[in-house]
Amino acid sequence: MHGRPREYKNKLKSDPKAQEAYKKKVDAIRNGTALVLEHRKQRKYDPAVLNASAKLLKVVPEIYTLWNYRREALEAAFAAGGEEAQRASEGELALTQSCLMENPKSYSTWHHRKWVVAQGLAPLERELQLISRALDEDQRNFHAWNYRQFICRRMGRSAQDELQYVEEKILQNFSNYSAWHFRTILLHQMYCGGAGSDSVAGQAALPEVGALTRGSASVASAADGAATRGSASQRTPIPHDVLDQEYDMVHQAFATDSRDESPWMYYRWLVGNTLAHLGNQHQPAEAEAAKAQADTSADAAAEAEAVRGRVAAVLEREACRLLEDHLAADPDAKWPLLTLARLREAQARLGLGGSVEDCEALLGEARSLYGRLMELDPLRRGFYQDALEGRAFVVVQALGTV
Repeated sequence: MHGRPREYKNKLKSDPKAQEAYKKKVDAIRNGTALVLEHRKQRKYDPAVLNASAKLLKVVPEIYTLWNYRREALEAAFAAGGEEAQRASEGELALTQSCLMENPKSYSTWHHRKWVVAQGLAPLERELQLISRALDEDQRNFHAWNYRQFICRRMGRSAQDELQYVEEKILQNFSNYSAWHFRTILLHQMYCGGAGSDSVAGQAALPEVGALTRGSASVASAADGAATRGSASQRTPIPHDVLDQEYDMVHQAFATDSRDESPWMYYRWLVGNTLAHLGNQHQPAEAEAAKAQADTSADAAAEAEAVRGRVAAVLEREACRLLEDHLAADPDAKWPLLTLARLREAQARLGLGGSVEDCEALLGEARSLYGRLMELDPLRRGFYQDALEGRAFVVVQALGTV
């Protein structure tokens, strides 16, 4: 759990009685595990050994081999169906709940609970209520967030409903990185997911953020890369009006605590989605051929210019907000400075800052900001030095393998 110190190690060093008790506990776990493994080797699934495995897991839920033994033992019960399968399902759900109370971030326990639910006998609405309570206790438990996604997919719960839930969690705690991350998945699903996009059940692969482009990059090379190597998300980006609302939300988080890293990571993802609109100008070869046959090149050029103008306006707007809303109050704030440097560099290198002279001025501003960050954040001096020299230009392409 976040913020809870583990005191038992210090106690073991200074308390002989605690050391002896710990040794007995370890020996009991070792012997009990050996017993279960021997029965597993012989494919014996006696109720007494199953009970022993349950007791062991309540103490050490990370022993995944014990969970494997239980799954093997319960296959026949689930295959039989009826009351026997229902009892097995309820028993395993109760056991995993007890284990998660001992260790709420046990990979093995969450995996086993998913397996039980996948048998199709667990009440999904009850599972959703349980996970909501778990996230009330620890809002940043990413295991619980992943499990919630699993349950929502099985329920066919709408992405819009989940988006409202996630927003509530973010407003409760702007530092909730897991909630911000889940929001990226939902927005991608709602606006870029294609078939079944209104349901969490149809969500596409997790979004990836951050493609490195070294040296000077032209608009064409950045956009071509998005179109030829990205996913459908570059061809159908999140609409600008939706992104504008997200920018407003994340600026609220900045105003609360500009030192919190989580909202800045989400902001970087938003910028990537804005830049993804540039990739939307370049269609697959078949579409280009159709355009040529229809002789719509003039319209396409006008549309492309309009897209570039909208993206350029967003980048400039965001740069001004950083300067006026954040850096005016705290000129040495690291995250606003770094983000402003990245925005200025993107404007300059992608030709979105006006004339050639204007873009050169913006690039000079970015370099100046990197130099300032080297002084303010000396532990990351090497990164800022690379950025200053043009070796760490980051063009964030949204939602695809780029």
